[in-house]
Amino acid sequence: MKDNLNIIEKYIHELELNLSPHNLYAPIHYTLNQGGKRIRPQLCLLSANLFGGDTKQAIYPAIAFELLHNFTLIHDDIMDNAPLRRGKETVYKKWNTNIAILSGDTLFAKAYQCLLNYQGKGICSLLSLLTQTAIGICEGQQLDLDFESEEIVTIEQYISMIRLKTAIMLAACLKAGAILSDATEQEQQLIYDFGIKTGLAFQIQDDLLDVYADVNKFGKSTGGDIVENKKTYMSLKAMNLAQNDDLQQLRYYFSSLDFDREEKFYKVKVIYDKYKIKEHACKLINQYYDEAICCLQQINVQASSKQTLLDFIRQLVNRDY
Repeated sequence: MKDNLNIIEKYIHELELNLSPHNLYAPIHYTLNQGGKRIRPQLCLLSANLFGGDTKQAIYPAIAFELLHNFTLIHDDIMDNAPLRRGKETVYKKWNTNIAILSGDTLFAKAYQCLLNYQGKGICSLLSLLTQTAIGICEGQQLDLDFESEEIVTIEQYISMIRLKTAIMLAACLKAGAILSDATEQEQQLIYDFGIKTGLAFQIQDDLLDVYADVNKFGKSTGGDIVENKKTYMSLKAMNLAQNDDLQQLRYYFSSLDFDREEKFYKVKVIYDKYKIKEHACKLINQYYDEAICCLQQINVQASSKQTLLDFIRQLVNRDY
């Protein structure tokens, strides 16, 4: 996995970003060099390796999906009014909103430019996959925005939203590795489903960490979702289970942003603890993880070939920061 990460970083550093106009490309360079786990391109390379594909050619779709991912981050930060990303100023804060929009749009185009360097099998399928994934992510983001003004959102609706906003990107990266390796359609579907289940577990773990993570490991303050009234698995499950005064208190604190941050986080977290929301989240994470493993087990490759991918997924699902 370390070798894959080195390959990914090398390719990203070699991208032609020192171009004019400076204010268009400097934010892209800034974004791509903030680090991050490079989860998505690593999944693409791991999948290509799983199915015996050409990992040298796999770097093109891998980087394409990483560029697409970073495009979404730049635009999401604008919509969320987020001042920080990975401990640094977001692009629209460091430059301005107009520059952030243009830089994000350029990253989106560069994702396609990168993929067009690919010279192996299935280029049309890969282009279609990238396009459908981009559309799906936008649909998921719109649902997330819609939820902000909707009083009642079900857990099922929330799962559908995070499937689009988070899970399909991980699934697409895995499927891309299968496509370029000339895997069967059944194998492509199985690895895609594996990615969907992994992505759902990943996002709910993210919800969980925002409340219960060790701040020293997490690298940022916890409680942001509660303070900002975000619809998450945690908040929706609590609203479903809470009764009487507890339910009224949740409704009270989630009715406005005008509360003391520490007070609101503490009061809501006490209710979460009372109704064992953390345990419910862990149970659902484990359910999705088991379903993901079931998909992987149906893929007809040697068990030893699956181990590296499994190790990587376990780290994602069990992360504590």
